[in-house]
Amino acid sequence: MIPARSFRFVVCTYNLWNDERWADRQNPLRQFITLHQPDILCLQELCLQSRNLLDQTLENHQRVDDPFEGWKRQSNIYWNRSLFNLIEYGAEEVGILEQWRRLFWVRLQANVTDTTTLLVATAHYTWPGNSKERIDRINVRVEQALNTIKILNQLEKPTTALLFMGDFNDHYLPLQVLQKAGLTNCFTALGRNPQITRPVIPDAVHPPEVVDWILHRGSIQPMNCSTADFFLSGNIAPSDHKPLLATYRLT
Repeated sequence: MIPARSFRFVVCTYNLWNDERWADRQNPLRQFITLHQPDILCLQELCLQSRNLLDQTLENHQRVDDPFEGWKRQSNIYWNRSLFNLIEYGAEEVGILEQWRRLFWVRLQANVTDTTTLLVATAHYTWPGNSKERIDRINVRVEQALNTIKILNQLEKPTTALLFMGDFNDHYLPLQVLQKAGLTNCFTALGRNPQITRPVIPDAVHPPEVVDWILHRGSIQPMNCSTADFFLSGNIAPSDHKPLLATYRLT
């Protein structure tokens, strides 16, 4: 068994851009995953092609295998099975407007000498250009963040370390809601400025945004975090988002 304070692991959140330009992007994605091998990988805009690629590449990992389409066509969570064991999982409604999007979560038991469990959750909040938001002129991600907190509070236990990450499609109000509830993003925890996660250069088609986040609460601490500018020959990136990676340790 590994002592808790020495238990370190790499987490990554990545929006995989569905199957857009898949023929061009599959090799860069495979190479990124092969080189970085995150111990916990939370995904958004998953598709069957990318899921199959990840299953083949992450040979030492496990993911949720469930008939609900959201686990196949929106999000899933992979974890290194030599470091973590699955206890339970779920997909909860938090008011996200797009089909099959939920608050996806897993509870993992870390292979350490204490009783700490790790609750890992991911979500892809609604795009600001959604027709309902354009008509109502109300930021729907605020309510989605409030609902997220309600669910996480219900799932969290006294001996739980919490990680919540994903594509929040926002950089301000939803983050304020989450931070007021005690979640801290990895950049702020380390005294750093958040890094741009979209678009990927040279495929820029709109102003730079910080929309992908990793947050934590409880007996867990980040050691470093960064976005990755990753390309293969011909400047082909794995996605139109940059992956966000962080190294954590249990405290």
